[in-house]
Amino acid sequence: MRDKYDEAIEYLTDNPDIIHRAWGEASTHPQGCLFGYVGTGGCLTMIRNGWRGDEQHPELTVMIRADERIPTSGGDIVPADLPVFAEWQRKIDVILQRD
Repeated sequence: MRDKYDEAIEYLTDNPDIIHRAWGEASTHPQGCLFGYVGTGGCLTMIRNGWRGDEQHPELTVMIRADERIPTSGGDIVPADLPVFAEWQRKIDVILQRD
């Protein structure tokens, strides 16, 4: 069953020039769901790059930092990376009990 992450991947794969904008405007951009914050700890790329991470879920921060598939900058995200972002957002949805 397709979800919002699958739809965002499809759109951004067809329109890769929009990826950085969607990343930078994650909370308001239609495809920004792939780049949402991990609690209050920043987005996946920020945490991977050493940003503080989610203090309520330090184990999540450790796992994100260890995942070398996550780019360390929004400008480095390419269509091939999008499934990794979707995978993480689905995990985060479950852990943080968000819709």
